[in-house]
Amino acid sequence: MIRAKLTAIVLSAIMAQAATSAPVPEIPEDEPAEPVIEETAEPEMEYVGDYRVTAYAFYEGDGENYATAGGYEPVPYYTCATTEEFDFGTVLYIEGIGEVQVQDRGGFAPGIIDLHIGWDPMESFEDTTRAVYVVHY
Repeated sequence: MIRAKLTAIVLSAIMAQAATSAPVPEIPEDEPAEPVIEETAEPEMEYVGDYRVTAYAFYEGDGENYATAGGYEPVPYYTCATTEEFDFGTVLYIEGIGEVQVQDRGGFAPGIIDLHIGWDPMESFEDTTRAVYVVHY
């Protein structure tokens, strides 16, 4: 008996709450809902200077089966080596090349970025100076 009364009180309270709630707007069936498009923020590009961009390839080391100094598996035209001025994992944008990631170290002077070019011959890469930016996502 007490249980029945409690159930009736609870149901009565729920129905009273539902009656005072704001109605849910309905979307007309003949009009499709507008899709919500989230805009992604563009990454910030911080100019860090003009760097001499050189290249290195698989055949200069141990072929494809090695890890870089940062512990990464090298990816042609994405992996690059720098001095300690950039931390491992830093994403750089090199003008005319695109985004690369610092994954390796080189025994060269600051101001140089050494790009991994896979199995491409060294003669296919032009050693040149390019504007470099740190990419902040």
